[in-house]
Amino acid sequence: MNPPNLQDIARVFLHLGASAFGGLAMLEPIRRRVVDGQAWLSQRDFLDGLALCQMVPGATVVQMAAYVGYRLRGAAGGLTAAAAFILPAFFLMGGLSLLYFHYGELAWVKSASRGLNAVVIALLLQSLWGLGQAVGRRLPDLLVAAAALAALAGRVNYFGVFLLAGLARLGLEVLFGGGESSPSEAAPEPRARVKTAVIQGLAAAGGLMALAWGLGRLDPILGELTGIFIKIGVISFGGGYVMIPILQWEVVDRLGWLTLRQFLDGILLSYVTPGPLLILAVFVGYFVKGLPGAILSTLGVFLPPVLIIFWVFPFYQRIKESRWVRPALQGILAALVAMLALVTLELSRSALTHWKDLALLAGGAAALMVFRVNLLWVAAAAAGMSLLIY
Repeated sequence: MNPPNLQDIARVFLHLGASAFGGLAMLEPIRRRVVDGQAWLSQRDFLDGLALCQMVPGATVVQMAAYVGYRLRGAAGGLTAAAAFILPAFFLMGGLSLLYFHYGELAWVKSASRGLNAVVIALLLQSLWGLGQAVGRRLPDLLVAAAALAALAGRVNYFGVFLLAGLARLGLEVLFGGGESSPSEAAPEPRARVKTAVIQGLAAAGGLMALAWGLGRLDPILGELTGIFIKIGVISFGGGYVMIPILQWEVVDRLGWLTLRQFLDGILLSYVTPGPLLILAVFVGYFVKGLPGAILSTLGVFLPPVLIIFWVFPFYQRIKESRWVRPALQGILAALVAMLALVTLELSRSALTHWKDLALLAGGAAALMVFRVNLLWVAAAAAGMSLLIY
């Protein structure tokens, strides 16, 4: 089939972004839409992209949007998909930030978040089921997933667990074999494209540094704000949960731009807003420098990881079918399933504290997994019910 145009990519990812509650929980809805629904990618290509996104910094769901768009329409498609996915969260978080800094009241947000937490848990269960079926069909994958789950539960570094999972799965393949890897549907990237990727990557890095420097000359606070979020975007392996302590140290402890109470309220707002936890950048940027601060903070934290995907992908295409690389990628995916299981368990223990929470979870899971109700309607209904009963 012919690849979709940019308008089609934007439409699909705007819809996904508007219902993107729960971070990693959105992986399965994205897979269903681009693999099962639109048939834009094969299951194998989607899982390859998911493995790649675990090994680069940034929010995994935004990276996946960029990866899908890049596979379909190159850099223009990747930027379109990522921007469309983030845009609904940007506008909603911007509106909530405006209300918060004028009124400072979050009681209704805390009530609504209980219903949304139930939907997030239902989405995580759905993602576990879908991805578990895709990567857990062989004993070596199950062994690696079990070991990764134990390591993550013991608070071993996220990036280290994924790296060791890939090496362990490769070791099992070398020791016990287990069949040939399936050929990719995509041809290896030509050498010229790899060379182009290197040049584009260096140009993008230089451009980002020049942007931060130029803003610093025009407005020192705006320049420092942008530089902080560019730095976080480049080093945030593990997504928003890794970003939070770094950002707290920068804007609360070191610079004093926000109080700790304001920072914690911003985190709460990011939980009830669609999109990744990194959308907290809008809240911080708006408070420090208004709309320009919100825009530049968002660009700073999301654009560098997207550019990294574009830069890494041609190299990845050349090596991913290696008999050494394919089992390692399978190990990384097994570790991702383990991480989803742990996140589901921990969120369930903290969020499901009342029979009403269990009822909301049961209703949300049934609506999503049995009746296939649109996620946006399920999230809206859960938030509304939560406001009524809490």
